[in-house]
Amino acid sequence: MRRGTRRGADGRDEIVYRVTCPACGQLGPAIPAEGRDEAAAIAEAIEAWNDMIARLRPLEA
Repeated sequence: MRRGTRRGADGRDEIVYRVTCPACGQLGPAIPAEGRDEAAAIAEAIEAWNDMIARLRPLEA
């Protein structure tokens, strides 16, 4: 799990969470922390990672 920042379209920095593969370094979708607590943002980032992997490798699921 990585916590980082990204610049939004309005020029403000926002905190995002994303899963990083420990083997290859691939990044999952960035989930903004705004409006949710840290645990909820992390859980959503993990869910987004699992959904991404399921789409990329449908036969392995």
